[in-house]
Amino acid sequence: MAFMMERTARGLATAILMACLGGLPLLMNLAGMTAFAQEQTGAAPDPGVAAAEPEAGPEVVTIGAYLNDVQAIDLKNHNYMVDFYLWFRWKNPEVLPDGQCYQVMHIEGRMSHKFNLRHYPFDRQAITIEMEDAVLDVSGLAFKVERVSANPALELPGFDYEAPTMQVHDYRHPTNFGDTRVADSDAYSRVRIDLRISRPTVNAIVKNVLPMLLATICASFVFLLHPSLVDTRFQIAIFSIFTIVALQITQGDDLPTIEYLTLLDILYLLSYLYGIAIIGVLVYSTKLSQDAARMAAAVKVDRWGGGLLFGAYLIISGAVIIFVVTT
Repeated sequence: MAFMMERTARGLATAILMACLGGLPLLMNLAGMTAFAQEQTGAAPDPGVAAAEPEAGPEVVTIGAYLNDVQAIDLKNHNYMVDFYLWFRWKNPEVLPDGQCYQVMHIEGRMSHKFNLRHYPFDRQAITIEMEDAVLDVSGLAFKVERVSANPALELPGFDYEAPTMQVHDYRHPTNFGDTRVADSDAYSRVRIDLRISRPTVNAIVKNVLPMLLATICASFVFLLHPSLVDTRFQIAIFSIFTIVALQITQGDDLPTIEYLTLLDILYLLSYLYGIAIIGVLVYSTKLSQDAARMAAAVKVDRWGGGLLFGAYLIISGAVIIFVVTT
């Protein structure tokens, strides 16, 4: 404890700002903040006043944040640019027995965070900033949240956002960083800032789902043509499937390479299955139409088969979207 208080007397050392997976390490020098406060306020410690005895427990640092802007949200590369302010307030009884030290800093940099895209394009993401002290563990320093707010003029094109939140929790690294004097890693006081973002539902449907739906509707028109128009019916169905494939390739350009299927991928798979089912019904009705006596049956297969297939496609696709949006 004596060693810990000696370090506290020297200052709070340095803090490391990082975004989720260790992206963007940024050193924030908290040491010497007392001198900074004296310079700003003109105050100086009275040499005639004896230094107060160190208090037991960790140094409590009050922290606040102001999100000024978020730029260049890049889903493909899992990063984003954040412009924000941080401020710290704390008391150091060995330097200013009755006052508070204060420092504010303006930070702008690129952060990294692995986005979960399973619900894309109806996904909800978080712009996340995490920080902790680089030296002192929870026995030497504990953060205390004051408040966090966002610029009222903050705009995120293509996204809606909620009010930012800030939380403090103890975090233990699963390593001792090679220090043989330490059996288990120490816990550190970690601050987490989250700005929740989501895409407007109507925009997501119009830009991502509607083009696919139009292609499937065009494919469904084959059932309105007479079974004798074999070439025309098969051409429409096949071209519609090719259109859906092209749409998927185009819309996937902005997404990273991921090992799982997104919601949009599942909707495309349903469209492919629907297209294959259309081809199957066309083959069967064409076979029936080869016999003039069974032409009426072929028309009936077209009408009932096409209607049931299209209805099933809409119900299943709509159920999947509603399930994702409401959960």
